[in-house]
Order: sequence, then structure tokens, then C-alpha cells
Amino acid sequence: MNCKKLSGFGALALVAMSSQVHAKPSEQKMNVVFFLVDDMGWMDSSVYGSQFYKTPALERLAQSSVRFVNAYSASPLCSPSRAGIMSGQYPARHGLTTAWGHLPIDPDLPEYQDPKPWSPVLLPNSKRVLELEQYTVAEAFRDAGYRTGFVGKWHLGLDEAYWPEQQGFEFTFHGAPDAGPRTYFSPYQFKAGTVADGPDGEYLTDRATEEALRYIHNGDQRPFFLCLWHWAVHGPWYAKQEQIDYFKHHPDPTGLQKSPTMAAMLESMDESLGRLLDDLEKSGLDENTIIIFTSDNGGVVKKGPKEEQGIPATCNAPLRNGKASVFEGGTRVPALIRWPGVTDQSRVDETPIMGIDYYPTLLEMCGIAPNPQQIIDGVSLVPLLKGRDIQRDGLFCFFPHSFGKWSPAGAWVRQGDWKLIEVFDPGRFYPEPYELYNLNDDIGETQNLADRYPERVAAMKAMLQQHYKDTNARMPIPNPDYEKPDLSAAQASPVQQNFQGWIESGPGNPLSLKDGGLCVDTRGIATSRLPNAKGPLRVCIRTKVSGVPHGVFFWREGDQKQFGADRRIPFHLKSGEWEEHSIDFSAAAPLAGLRIDLGLRKQAPAQVEWIKLFKADGTLLQPWDFSID
Repeated sequence: MNCKKLSGFGALALVAMSSQVHAKPSEQKMNVVFFLVDDMGWMDSSVYGSQFYKTPALERLAQSSVRFVNAYSASPLCSPSRAGIMSGQYPARHGLTTAWGHLPIDPDLPEYQDPKPWSPVLLPNSKRVLELEQYTVAEAFRDAGYRTGFVGKWHLGLDEAYWPEQQGFEFTFHGAPDAGPRTYFSPYQFKAGTVADGPDGEYLTDRATEEALRYIHNGDQRPFFLCLWHWAVHGPWYAKQEQIDYFKHHPDPTGLQKSPTMAAMLESMDESLGRLLDDLEKSGLDENTIIIFTSDNGGVVKKGPKEEQGIPATCNAPLRNGKASVFEGGTRVPALIRWPGVTDQSRVDETPIMGIDYYPTLLEMCGIAPNPQQIIDGVSLVPLLKGRDIQRDGLFCFFPHSFGKWSPAGAWVRQGDWKLIEVFDPGRFYPEPYELYNLNDDIGETQNLADRYPERVAAMKAMLQQHYKDTNARMPIPNPDYEKPDLSAAQASPVQQNFQGWIESGPGNPLSLKDGGLCVDTRGIATSRLPNAKGPLRVCIRTKVSGVPHGVFFWREGDQKQFGADRRIPFHLKSGEWEEHSIDFSAAAPLAGLRIDLGLRKQAPAQVEWIKLFKADGTLLQPWDFSID
């Protein structure tokens, strides 16, 4: 880097100032900083209404920005959303539809997922990279004479051929595996990319900020296009202890957002933004630097920091659900745009916008002609920034990936205040093929109005069908192995057969005893026949599985009626081998239920020889031995 040839950061700033600040305004090109936060929900800042999180720098940015309150990411997951920003295209078109950007390319990956007997459709698989054929927004700026830099989480291709260096960025600071870092403190344990460890204990958010500021002042006289795409606030959740301690003693007065660690991570992120704003002002670059601030998807509400067992990372209320969901909590995100000379006063805009809009917006703001070979689904937001309207029939989100009770595989279209969700895999949790909501009256998506407004459903359904056609979306197809539930048999025999209190916990075949163990040909097993136990506990299981690398252990406590994501522990399984697993957990109230998911294996059921429940000190509380049942 050029900065290594100069004596210190101040010298770099002087070079940048002499090259840009003293140019006449008519000669200056606008610089761009695209500030992206990972997994930051719509309610995760004081600017959007949180009374817990401290984000003074974001409040400061808002004073000279347009703040969008109906902004969406292109997807409820990282990779598709980021690909949409880089390409200006809907995920249905670019084909990266789930968070697989950290996985190696698999040339043998089939177009569709393996058949599951309980699903009426086969869901499509996703690409794992942003294809090189895309003419990215970074390439557009590079070819227009800008220097281009990328700092942070990429998540658009693990293989080096698809790194940001190959997608238009001249300078990069990125690391993989990049669904989330292994830790936020150096040494960072990245396995690929360009991140070099800093001093022991260095905080990753601070380091990314240093790299971004160093890049801005690297001595190059060209205008810059910089993506500062933080790893924060993606899990695993780690923060500086003094900040965690502060939020432990200053809880959310509403009681909704409860994680001190998340609050501390957001504060560090906000400090990064504050350092950026300070630097731009001190160097005189603030008068010709555009800033876009947003998130790649909604906040995480299904799990949280290990040290805060049972507390979700955040709360998206009043929005429904969160990351990995077709509901508002999955895709509604914060979004602010500052354009010096245009957005000099704070303003709120209620127009629905999406991450795919930033590509054409930035090109128009900076006077760069689009490449006619690049299909751009987004529209320029320049009219909105200037106080006018934009014309668009609707916004679309294509998410053909099922997350069970949390979210169906599906898609949605928003038109005005109305949102129609199409469910691709109707079933037990989402029996209706369409859900219609008026978001102005029902932002929490609690009242499905599809039966009340059939004409609106038909019109918006037609919009979705046209979207699939226009983008050449890979749609679900009928499942030839679908086993339609026998509802009459279920009604005639409502009581499940149990084995020492254990019953099947999901779709599949009944439990049975075979070969000296419990034969599990269903998602998993569950029991509520338990001793009176709470506090630190341990469950042990001896099992043999085939074909699925992970199991999940759940527990209920107190008066809880359902198993939740805040009380779950995944564990690794070795295919085809008998093995014993020991899982430690803690129940704040007496145990009410246990569940062990082993996955449904139609041709090779799992076997369970025994399960044992212990106190943490090794005292046996309850054994279940299926070899002698």
C-alpha cells in the first residue's frame, strides 16, 4: 500500500486534502462510502426508536440525511442481499438465494434439494457465488476513474476467483469463512482472504475502521468508492467487556431488547461511524462524500450470545420474526443516505425502497452512465433525495428456502401499503398458499386479509408470476415422493405410541424398537416425562445416524409450552457410527420437556440405544435404556 511509504497517518491526510479539498467544487467528483452493518435490525438504533442501544453517530448522520422507514434488504439473508447491492438485481435473477457465499463451489450440486416426504414441492438450491459475468457497481466506479476499496465481510464467494479483487475492487481487506468471524478479537482465525492478525485482543470492528480510514488517505488523488461492510453485528457475539458491563447496569426500559453484548457491539459499530464522520470533517472531505448506511437483513431474534443463555440477540418488535424470514422482521432494515448539497437537512421518507436501488442511485449521483449490458432491477432514488416521487409498481423478495415454523419458503410483493406473501410449501405451520397484509394498519402482520380481498390477492399474485418470469427464477417443482398426511388416520388414532415417555416430534414414521434400540424414522423424539430438575444439567445420548451431520437438542422449562430457538444446542454427528454425545445446558426453572432432532432419514433411520439425564456434578437423574425396552 502507498501509505507505507509515508511517515504516519497525518501525512496521508495532508496529501488527500491537498488533492481534493483545494479543488474547485465544479471540478470535484463525489466520493462514496457505503457503510453496511451485518444483521442490524430495523429497531437496532436510537434513530429508529430503540431506548436501549446507544447510536449517537447515527443520530448525527441522520441530521444531514434522508432516513427511509420502509427500506428493505433484497433478501432476509446475507449473501443474496449483498449480491443485490453489488449487481442491482433481485435474487431471483442473480440466483444466489440463500447464505451460501462462504461455501466452496460444488460442481455436482443438483438444481433441487433432496426430496422430503412431508413437503409437497422440491425447493431449488442456490448458487454459492456472485457470478463474474455481473458488471458490479464497483466495476462501474473503477471504470469511471475511481479508486475502489472493500473492507469487511464479503460473503459472495469463498474461492479466490470470486473474491472482491475480481469484482472491481483494487484494495481489499476481507476474510473467510465469512458467514461470521470465528471471533471478534485478534488473532481472528480467518482461513482465507487478506486479513492479517493485529495485536492480541484487537477488536475487529476497530481494525476494519482503521483499514477504511487508511485507505481513504492512501495518497491516491482519484475520488474513492469505499465499501465498509462490517462483520458486526453478526454472531458469534463478542464485545468489549467494559461496554457489556455498562449495558448490564442500564437495561432497556421497555424490556424488549435484552442483550448487553449486542448493545455493546452496536455501540462499537456506531463508534466506527463516528470516527468516519470525524475524519471526513477534519480532512474537508465531508462536503463531497456521499454516505449510504444500511443493513443486509433483519435482526437475529432466534438465538444470542452464549454467555447470555436464553436471551436473543435483539428484538425486532413491532415487526414479525427476523433474519431468515419472509415477514417484515427479516427484510425491513435501517437506511440513511447523505448527499452533500442535496440532503443537508434531516428528512424522513416513507417510500418503500430496496438494496437493489443503491446501484443505479449511486451511478446517477456521481454522473456515471450505466453499462447497457448489465440488467438493473433497482431504480434510482435520486428523485426521492430531491423531494420528488419515483414510479414503481412494486417491490419483490424471492426466498425459496424453508425454515420450518419460523418461515415458509416463499416470495412476497409489496405494493403501496399492501404486502402479499406466496407460500411455496404449504403445510402444518403455513397452511394457506397466500397471506395478505396491510402494513399501514398491521405492521406486525397479524391479520391475514387474503379471504377478505380476493381481487387484490389475484392482482398481486399476477405481479409475482410476472416477476418469476421476468427474472427467470428457479421455481419449486412438485415432489414425486410427497406423502400426503392421512388425516383420517390421525383423527382416529390421536394418541402417539410412546417408549418410556418418548414420542416422535415431527413428520415421519412411528417410532419402533429394532436391533437393540429405538428406531427413529422422523425428525426427532421428545418427552415431557421428566424428574423435577433445574439448574446446570447434562443430557447424554448414544446414537447411530446416517447422512446428516448435525443434530439439535432442545429443552423447555417452567410453564413453557413450546420448544424455542433460545433453548437449543446443535451437536455434530458422524454418519454410520455408534457414538455418545454429552450436552451441557442450564434450566432456570424445572424441566418441562426435552427434544432431540436427528433428521428424517427415509431409507436409513437413526437408532438410539439410550438417553441419560444427569446433574452437572454427575448425579444420574433419569435413564432411558431402549436396548431392554
